[in-house]
Amino acid sequence: MTAQRTPGQGMPCEERRDLIAGTARAKGHVWVADLVRELGVSRMTIHRDLQRLDAQGRIRRIRSGAAAAA
Repeated sequence: MTAQRTPGQGMPCEERRDLIAGTARAKGHVWVADLVRELGVSRMTIHRDLQRLDAQGRIRRIRSGAAAAA
């Protein structure tokens, strides 16, 4: 039996950030709590990812999450 890995664990950070930005574009917004649960990484990891994506202009940080960049 092989251990199942959650989607975010072991995923390269740029791949995870691409996934986050793509989800924000598709849905219009993403929530930190949902990303933590879906990707299986810590809240701090998500916050760092959102900070980097915002600095790159790929998303816009909002309270408790992020919105698609305008």
